Amino acid sequence: MKRIFLYLIPFFLCVGCRQYYLSVCQQWVDARYLASSHAGTPDPRQDHPPVGQMLVLDWRVPKEIFEKKPEVVLDLILWDYSTRQVRFPIDHRMDYTTYRLLNEDYDKTGGILTYKAAIVTEDGEVFREWKHQLWVNLIKIDQETPASAEENAP
Repeated sequence: MKRIFLYLIPFFLCVGCRQYYLSVCQQWVDARYLASSHAGTPDPRQDHPPVGQMLVLDWRVPKEIFEKKPEVVLDLILWDYSTRQVRFPIDHRMDYTTYRLLNEDYDKTGGILTYKAAIVTEDGEVFREWKHQLWVNLIKIDQETPASAEENAP
């Protein structure tokens, strides 16, 4: 019985593992982000530390997908309901990159509300996708001004 259990341990450990993936981690950036805050060392950035948010995207793709020249496409919806799309080329099968929204840009937009990332090949095939739990496709409605509505009335 003990032998069967010993053979099943590696199986259960690997059942949840995925060999190829796309992952996104969101971090807040402020004075605590600076190493000098934890080490107690002098740092001129402590006077005006960065403020904002950062997304860390990491991936691992198979050789077949890497040969199709993939890229990571990051779609963002910001708190002011503006949208952005950022593309990161994939130069290595296993790597990471960061997207930072800091200082003035962060203050102007209010930060990142939600995001979606996808590994897309040059022919448009989506290999992997990661969605924030609040992700929705934003629907924009152009609102007419009252003056232009009156002009169009019969």
